[in-house]
Amino acid sequence: MSKYSAAAAALFALIATFGAPAVMQDPAAAWLVSLAAMTAFAGAVGWAINNRPAGLIIDNRNRVSLSKLQAMAWTLMVLSALATAVITRIRLGFADPVDITVPQELLAVMGISATSLVAAPMLLSLKANEDPPPGQVATTAAKLGDDGHGHGVGKVYARTSASRASWLDLFRGDDTGNAASPDLSKMQQFLITVVVLIIYASGLWKAFAGPEFVTDESNAAPFFTAFPALSTSMVWLVGISHAGYLAYKAAPHGASAPPAPVTTTVVAAVAAPLVAAVATTDGPAAPPAPGGKKKAGV
Repeated sequence: MSKYSAAAAALFALIATFGAPAVMQDPAAAWLVSLAAMTAFAGAVGWAINNRPAGLIIDNRNRVSLSKLQAMAWTLMVLSALATAVITRIRLGFADPVDITVPQELLAVMGISATSLVAAPMLLSLKANEDPPPGQVATTAAKLGDDGHGHGVGKVYARTSASRASWLDLFRGDDTGNAASPDLSKMQQFLITVVVLIIYASGLWKAFAGPEFVTDESNAAPFFTAFPALSTSMVWLVGISHAGYLAYKAAPHGASAPPAPVTTTVVAAVAAPLVAAVATTDGPAAPPAPGGKKKAGV
């Protein structure tokens, strides 16, 4: 697919995102169509950038990023629901169609997601100045099937092309020492994110399809005045999983390269100026006077 084709697909998907709630009478079905169209829009943009539908969740190391995936998932779900609710309320004749309450628990979860999105690359950048042990990058690349395509950015593993990115990166480590090994912190965060997203998606479905919401223009007041709220325990669960994910990412995994050996030549080169400086400061010793007696000073 060329960039022009991707741009056309993105435009079509964007029109479908906002068009479905405007023409479909069933708000729940309209939300599903809007969500699918918004996901297709993200895929088209990703294709235009990285020549892959998952291009938006591939990071600058050409690996599929879990922090980007979970941030995108929350963004697509919430924005598609907001677009569907507002456009449906416009169609039903609400005086203030954007007067929709967003609960603090939902804002907290999206804030946690955004924090991980920013913090994850910052933590990895701290390892960019460390050198991996000799041969570690080549060994890891061979295990991943990246011979000739893997390299280290300091102690962080990277690939040469986005075409090499794999969905299994979601469950592997980031360092050159564990990029071919399972990362349990990522597995935990992925599963918790999926479970919470499914729970919240069911809440949105009930909000759009529930019998308590009237779709008649003559009596439209009850329809979607607020997003469903997440429980406080769910927010804590999401927060703890993200904290563990970031802490594990910051922790060292494997040994660093040993420091360069200090040779006798280097020691001599460093010590020579110091010896000369000391000798110059003290000055030469005065020769003893004949007979072993010192001459009186002049």
